[in-house]
Amino acid sequence: MNKDYSVWLKKGLDKGLSDIEVYATSSTKLTFVLYESKVEKNEISTMDVALIKGIYNGKAAKVKVENFSEQNIDRMLDLLVDSASNITAPEPALIFEGSKDYEVVDETIFDFDSITPNDKIQMLIDIETGIKASKQLSKIESVVYTETESKTVILNSKGLDLNKHYRYAMVYAMAVYKEGEQLKSSMSYQMVKDYNDFNVTKLINDNIKDGVSQLGAKSIASKSYPVVFSNEMFGSILAVFEGIFTGEASFRKVTKLNGKENTKIANEMINLVDDPFTEHALFKVPFDDEGVACHKRYLIEKGVFTGFMHNLKTAEIFKTKSTGNGFTSGISSTNLLLEPTNTTLDELFSDIKEGIYITDLVGLHAGVESVSGDFSLQASGFLIKDGKKDRPLEMLVVSGNFFKMLNDVNGIANDIHFGLYGVGSPSVKVKELTIAGE
Repeated sequence: MNKDYSVWLKKGLDKGLSDIEVYATSSTKLTFVLYESKVEKNEISTMDVALIKGIYNGKAAKVKVENFSEQNIDRMLDLLVDSASNITAPEPALIFEGSKDYEVVDETIFDFDSITPNDKIQMLIDIETGIKASKQLSKIESVVYTETESKTVILNSKGLDLNKHYRYAMVYAMAVYKEGEQLKSSMSYQMVKDYNDFNVTKLINDNIKDGVSQLGAKSIASKSYPVVFSNEMFGSILAVFEGIFTGEASFRKVTKLNGKENTKIANEMINLVDDPFTEHALFKVPFDDEGVACHKRYLIEKGVFTGFMHNLKTAEIFKTKSTGNGFTSGISSTNLLLEPTNTTLDELFSDIKEGIYITDLVGLHAGVESVSGDFSLQASGFLIKDGKKDRPLEMLVVSGNFFKMLNDVNGIANDIHFGLYGVGSPSVKVKELTIAGE
């Protein structure tokens, strides 16, 4: 992405825009899909996209650009002026001049091109071969390698000039294991910023262990049980409910947290923090997509709700400052995480005579009502018996209320993990939830 976007700024100002901003991203993705030791997919995709925001006569408008030709940029800037001219809604027209200070992030960018395609494919073959060693394997559905590079530039007429560059790779394997007529699927994955951090042996062992451990699963009697959510599953629940902590939800009155600022809403052991520089996450985030500097900020501190996440627009509406959570996808966290404790997972189990350890949830969107907090989700996992993980369980439905559950948390482990939902969490114990089984 070697474009001189300052030319676009000048063109926009010449057309009568009082201010103009370009948010441009360039992404490249490499994908290999292996099936039965043969490469089924070998694809490289690239995409350059720019979002141009301009203010004309006090009204702000945006246009999305994928064709960067000079002729098209002229046309899109004219469209931008026309769109702003026809806006009648009294919404804030904002372009940010920049924060006073930005955290310096020293991200080492690994050169994934230094690893040959044959080496990457051979890694997939090694993973497939390793998983096939399991006698209980039914089939391997796919083994996949993806490699992503993303570059972002934010430039505006107020002097803002920022850029960031990320590059990472991911490997995952999906397999099915069998015992009698019962089939259980398993997916193991790893995401790395350095190719040398891939651990093929661990990925193989994780896949086999996860798949085989589910075999022989049965249901359990319906009643209320103490529940321990695995780190990835509790992280996924937090991800689904993240939207209730945004200024947009507050403005639209679709969150029960309105009026609850500085009020206790959870057990005091709950510390939910948006930490753009945490070492636990894959990447650090120095600024949001509006150019506002990001900083560590608690959403819930010792059980107390501290306030909403804001972008420039909602900050203006609520007469406050942006919290650095304005992204093109909407208001969201940078690296949302539930802070861990020093307790181990085994210690969470230790005082449970009979309970449920949930390791998989289905229907995380359809089965959740984010405004009320009610949820009802298909689940599977393991019985906890006399303080130990016991037999596998399936065909369960776990029901409860998110806000009540936050107050009923009575244990947090030390095994923090950032999952595919992009939220970090340790395993979490809840006093009691309703389980529908047999």
